[in-house]
Amino acid sequence: GSVVVLISPSHLLALINIPGLMVVLGGTLCAVMLSKPQHKVLQLLRELPDILKGQGVDFHGRAEFKQLLRCAHLYRSSKLRVLEQEIQLAQQPLLRKGVQLILDRCSLDDVNNILRKERARLLVVNQEKAQILRLMSSYAPAFGMLGTLLGMIHMLYGLGDVGLDEVGVTMGFALLTTLYGLVVANLMCKPLAIKLEKRTAEHAAHLNVLLEGLAMMYEKTHPLVIRDMLEAHGIPVDQSSVPKKVSKSRLSKLLPLAASHVD
Repeated sequence: GSVVVLISPSHLLALINIPGLMVVLGGTLCAVMLSKPQHKVLQLLRELPDILKGQGVDFHGRAEFKQLLRCAHLYRSSKLRVLEQEIQLAQQPLLRKGVQLILDRCSLDDVNNILRKERARLLVVNQEKAQILRLMSSYAPAFGMLGTLLGMIHMLYGLGDVGLDEVGVTMGFALLTTLYGLVVANLMCKPLAIKLEKRTAEHAAHLNVLLEGLAMMYEKTHPLVIRDMLEAHGIPVDQSSVPKKVSKSRLSKLLPLAASHVD
């Protein structure tokens, strides 16, 4: 659009076609609402500004991994009462559910199966939003072409009653709907879908590492080993979040810190 404006700035108003834009946007929304539940489409439209700003997926990786290390330390030290208090502060549902299942003495297979289903439930919401955006990017060019065909039909019916100048204006007016369809698909819907898919993939990788850490916690793996696993995944962890082997007197001082809220 900006290239066209630079090429012919005198014809800027000629790029405005309100009926054609309504055909593209209205047709695309109607088709998507017939394909997907209406409440999900409306929710996506409300959240488009947040997705544009990169706020479609919200997770705090480092804070959650620090809390995982503290929970692993408390569980390995058999400080179950303190661990129960610690996990009540967790805002990550997967971490909270996983630690609770471990405290309930579920088998490792049951813990893994339940957490995988919980992981899928957390990711499916944003996956559906990305799918809706992909559908919109496929519908918009089709309705742009539909608007162009309608304009050409209208032009052909009146071809014998108008001059060549008016034919050219009508043809350009009709072709603008194709332009709008391409712009909506390739400058709005597809980029937003790709952005949301990338953030969802990052969230999925984050949850996968949490699942691996919870499995190691179940086996009472030392927190230092869990920290090494996190660092192997490229996640920087604060060294002070992993208590080392110390005397009982120092351990008693560290436990209140382990139960403190996540920064």
